Amino acid sequence: MKGCTIVSQVILVHTRGKRRSSIVRLLLASCCLSVGAQSHAQDEFQVLLKQGFELHQQARFTEAIPVLDRARKLAPNDYFANLLLGIDLLRSGRATEAIPRLELAAQVRPAEEFPVEYLGEADAELGRYPSAAQAYQQAILRSHNSEQALEAWAGFALERYRHISADLRATQEGIAVAQRLQQGATHPDRVVGCPAMLAPFERKLAIRHPRLDTEVAYQLSVCYALEAGRAEQQLQTGAQDLAAVHQLRGDVLLRLKNDAVAAEAEYRQAVAIHPNDPGLLESMAEAQLAAGEPAAAEASAKAALAIDPHRREALRTLAELAMNNRDYDHALPPLRQLVAEVPGDQAAAVELARALAETGEPAEALRILAPALAAGYPDEKGALHALMAHTLRKLGRGDEAVVAETEARRLSDAFQTRSKDGTFVSVDAHQ
Repeated sequence: MKGCTIVSQVILVHTRGKRRSSIVRLLLASCCLSVGAQSHAQDEFQVLLKQGFELHQQARFTEAIPVLDRARKLAPNDYFANLLLGIDLLRSGRATEAIPRLELAAQVRPAEEFPVEYLGEADAELGRYPSAAQAYQQAILRSHNSEQALEAWAGFALERYRHISADLRATQEGIAVAQRLQQGATHPDRVVGCPAMLAPFERKLAIRHPRLDTEVAYQLSVCYALEAGRAEQQLQTGAQDLAAVHQLRGDVLLRLKNDAVAAEAEYRQAVAIHPNDPGLLESMAEAQLAAGEPAAAEASAKAALAIDPHRREALRTLAELAMNNRDYDHALPPLRQLVAEVPGDQAAAVELARALAETGEPAEALRILAPALAAGYPDEKGALHALMAHTLRKLGRGDEAVVAETEARRLSDAFQTRSKDGTFVSVDAHQ
């Protein structure tokens, strides 16, 4: 915009999608008001952009959105207004609305990596994994393998590996493939046939939805493990931010090697460098939870949320701790927030239904649980159908309860049979 110099100094510590993911800290220098004469609209734009950015820095994303939107309307093609608005919409659980803003920012500055990285995060949140993979890899190309882009790509790759592995273990057909995947991920460099761009692989996997193509899932997951390993090696050799190296090492240990204790040690070294990074704190909380340190996990998760109340993995950690302790009242707030901010998170929704059923709200529990089970949410042991039967009886719907109880018994019997045969291993600790 004429008469105004926006000085941009961008330092990115990328947020991770699951866990996410980690908040993106975008440090932009304040928009400088020009010494020369400006129009009233230009003055108003600069003031709004500065206000919006200050709210963004304080993680007050929902408050920043209307301010930044007013700025954007005054300058529809402004890079910073669209980028910041897109980020804050994404942070507020409004990924669909964030995408047009981020796409425009990416068009305005086709050499910048940041808008496409956030596009990758938004697409991943919406389950649009081919687009997400393409965006993250485009960011690497735009940035010429920058430290931030490599870290973001590795984070996404590890999340996809974890999610696909969980999907495989949710079905009897996929159990053997998941076990083979664990072995393959240990030495992904021995696998041949990984394409340079993984978006086509993701599209091939999506064709069979909702029935998972186990072989494509295996190949794609191992390729993601390989990409994460390559990124880790590149960061180790040239990273300026050692915290990023420790974080990625921790992610690899936690996701690929299931070594939560070693992962926690890596995260702790990263936190020593950046003690107020909520993404690092929430990653450490997850590792501490997996390592059997609930008190430490709770402290780390709460520390992350004190800095950024939208940290989703920290919310998940607190919810899981409360559910494990059967403290359903304390599980409700983080679960409600997760469901509100990530509408497509079926696992969080089902956990919310369980907590609601345990706290005397069967109608609301059933409203969430029934459509999830109807859509095929995994219930290997039949526990969720038993819960649905219980809530139906509380609501006086006895005939429907009998149907749910019958299905619960069928699933339980089938699970017991598979367990005796040694052909099934469940990963759902709550069932």
